[in-house]
Amino acid sequence: MSLPETVEVTIAGRKFNIKTDKDPQYVKELALRLENMISRIKSGNSRVTLDKALIIACFYLLDENESLKSQIKELGEEIKRLEEGAKLLITSKKIAP
Repeated sequence: MSLPETVEVTIAGRKFNIKTDKDPQYVKELALRLENMISRIKSGNSRVTLDKALIIACFYLLDENESLKSQIKELGEEIKRLEEGAKLLITSKKIAP
């Protein structure tokens, strides 16, 4: 694990110093994704404040995160089913090398 460093990013016109042990380019790419998301949200309604756009972006990101967690869980369960099926197939047929 590398030592934390400070990465400066700009989101919605505001500069933030993020202390991280992640690759600085990765952190900047995340900031750009957030910036783009906020811009899309605000462009859909000129009355949306920055605070509201940030909250909506957080909900989008949390929803995406929960969906991905669910997909990972389902894939893990599918892998277990396939492994069990493969074991049954191998033991029942005694496949010769």
